[in-house]
Amino acid sequence: MNEIKQVLVDQKVRLERKFEKERIIERDIPNLKKYLSQPNVLAILGVRRSGKSTLAEMLLRGENFGYINFDDDRLAGIKVEDLHKLEKAIYELFGEVEYFLFDEIHNVDGWELFVSRLREEGKKIVITGSNSKMLSGELATTLTGRHINFTLFPFSFSEYLRFKGVRIEKVKNTYTTSSEGVIKRELENYIREGGFPEVLKISEDFIFTIFSDIVYKDIVQRLKIKRIELFRSFAVNIIKYFSNEVSLSRLSKTLKLSNNTVEEWFNGLINAYIIITSERFTGKPREGMTSPKKVYVIDPGFISSIALDNSKGRIMENLVALQLSRMGEKLFYVKGNNYEIDFLVKDKAIQVTYASGKDEIPKREIEGLNKIKASKKLVVTWDYEDKMKEIKFVPIWKFLLNTQEYLNDN
Repeated sequence: MNEIKQVLVDQKVRLERKFEKERIIERDIPNLKKYLSQPNVLAILGVRRSGKSTLAEMLLRGENFGYINFDDDRLAGIKVEDLHKLEKAIYELFGEVEYFLFDEIHNVDGWELFVSRLREEGKKIVITGSNSKMLSGELATTLTGRHINFTLFPFSFSEYLRFKGVRIEKVKNTYTTSSEGVIKRELENYIREGGFPEVLKISEDFIFTIFSDIVYKDIVQRLKIKRIELFRSFAVNIIKYFSNEVSLSRLSKTLKLSNNTVEEWFNGLINAYIIITSERFTGKPREGMTSPKKVYVIDPGFISSIALDNSKGRIMENLVALQLSRMGEKLFYVKGNNYEIDFLVKDKAIQVTYASGKDEIPKREIEGLNKIKASKKLVVTWDYEDKMKEIKFVPIWKFLLNTQEYLNDN
């Protein structure tokens, strides 16, 4: 018990020290604390190193809460029957706490019933996890209607600017010339560095450590993959497909792997939040399910460092996909005869093109928008702004900073 207490004390002190020594920024998220007004479970999910535990601690600052990080090597191999010892140690150290924060608790098989019992005893619980399927089991069944999921991404462009201390000056919707110049320069930096907090604090090279941790801890170990180097190569190649369709059957033939293996590995990348996907929009649901999906990468830093690709048009499309996903939108694309729409979000159509002037915009982008019905039609450009009939053109940096405004206005 003394060893367990030592681990818990060390973890709590380390968490507190982070707020004393590091610069913590507010995230652009809804008010999550309201979900804990009653005994409840708030699950903060997302890719490893995106700042989930920091966000959770921000929510509970000022409260007396018990904290356990199950990613600690000293707790490796812990069994579900040992969780009550950790619970007892927390009460002995911190008193009758009302809140619990469990980092990466899905590392413990059978954790769901333990959390369910705590909630039934009136506790308010925040759990973090780097696997999107962690709530698809017993907890989802036993806590139907009593748990809330929130997905946290690495820094958005606006959060990146806040972290960098960039002040944005504007009057109503017009940015000052100096602010616009700084924003555009920082967008280039954001595309290169990405939004993982530790990469920005430590070094751009830290992106390789994050990628390896995700591959091995969140996919290889979880799926018990034996051909580790082959899987790593597979993961890198999928990242290189960013902003493109991926045919899993074609991949299986190319890699000489079974369809089941390729599908399992691909879903592993999705569940670990390395990639997100967009589904083809069609009037026939079965056709949409079987059509190739488009792939987007969770952070631009993976594209610049892992994929080693600087294709601006595709990077812009990836940024737009991430921004829409941050807002909780399900991604769809449209593919018709001789045209394609990059994003169909509810009844809004969005095209993305690397253009800085009217003459640089490919005709196919406009023709595609003219062929579909949508309440709003938007073309995200690199640096061109205008409006022609029902189509609005907006620079990528403005779209990233004012996404809701561009999606909502008429």
